[in-house]
Amino acid sequence: MPQTCAVRGAPAKQGYAWLNGTPRTEVECAATHCIYRNLWYNNGRFYLLVDGPAAVAPWKMTRNQDLNVVHVDDANQWAAPLDAKVVSGDTLIFDFVYFLHPTAIGHWSEMMFPLFSILRLEPAFKRPATQFMLLHLKRVHLMEWARAVMSVALGVKVHEDLPPMLMQQESDSVWTQIPSPLEGYEPHEWVSFERALVVRDIFTGGVRTFLSTQDAQAFRASMYKQYYLPFPESGRPVPRVITFQRKRANRRVINEDQLVRMLREFAEVRVVEFNTSTSFHEQLQVISGTGVFISVHTSNLANAQFLPPGAAVFEIIQRNWVWENLDRSFQIQTEMMGDIHHYAWRARHRNQTVYINKRDSERFGDWTSQQCAVRHSLEPSSVHLLSHSFMHSLAHLVTHSLTHSHIASFT
Repeated sequence: MPQTCAVRGAPAKQGYAWLNGTPRTEVECAATHCIYRNLWYNNGRFYLLVDGPAAVAPWKMTRNQDLNVVHVDDANQWAAPLDAKVVSGDTLIFDFVYFLHPTAIGHWSEMMFPLFSILRLEPAFKRPATQFMLLHLKRVHLMEWARAVMSVALGVKVHEDLPPMLMQQESDSVWTQIPSPLEGYEPHEWVSFERALVVRDIFTGGVRTFLSTQDAQAFRASMYKQYYLPFPESGRPVPRVITFQRKRANRRVINEDQLVRMLREFAEVRVVEFNTSTSFHEQLQVISGTGVFISVHTSNLANAQFLPPGAAVFEIIQRNWVWENLDRSFQIQTEMMGDIHHYAWRARHRNQTVYINKRDSERFGDWTSQQCAVRHSLEPSSVHLLSHSFMHSLAHLVTHSLTHSHIASFT
């Protein structure tokens, strides 16, 4: 990265006026986030600067980021000879906890949606933030979908740029990327972030959606505005269009042709296959004109939050998909919208799932959902075989969703 683009901070020379009169770290935590004053950083690690007699134990700032403790007698005396840098203003620190899946937009949504609500709850914290720190990812991972959602979450207006971004030096390995130092700083340099906000992820007590229906609907309206699309009016009939989101790799539907033929008996059917090269404008256009959205459980179901009021989602969930409530992640988000109906069908029997790899079938095929509560059995590639009874039930629900307004339940 060019040095002129780096967020360098200002030298904290002798007599520097520290926030609250001390370089000591001060923390205020709520159920969903923490705000740090004078959060210290050095060579890939974050630190709490503590002085006085009381001991402070280190803790997890995020799932992947520990907070270490520097305990001294006097914080001012410790900081005086350091020649430290101070990054002033409000810094938003964002740890992408699913760093092994950087292009999975479903994981972006479950972290950006709570952020949108939290920033609306913290009027004293600058919105957009003075700078934005993105940990454990590379610039190539900032695809258009992520940038668009990020801009709305941060409060960036349509014609504004994202705030300056701090990222880590890029590494060849995803595992060495985690402790990699920040760009623009030497390993020996100590840096103090004047004020930093960190959102709790689901592994440290946070949530995976907005904090209120009002926030959820405001976010959806902002996304439409961002792309100059007319927002669908509430109370109007939903479009008589069924969008089936195809997946060609694992989790795909084997008898897809049969499914699509059946759906065409009830409405116009569009088959789409969104990927990282599909513009978000195109994705949003498709979603805005959809009355029923059908998809296997996949990251692109994050687009379901942008469906018009009254639309319905039909999610096909693979067998034993239960780790960390992933089977309910999209339902939790659509439920918060308040005006989108969500149904789900889960493969419960061995004959409803076909493993692509024979070894996976032998290893995991007879496992129960309780055994699959660990991560290992989620990764094997499998595909779905939709039964006649499922097709019949789906046909009934599709017809009902296109002609009635009601609240749907998740089963």
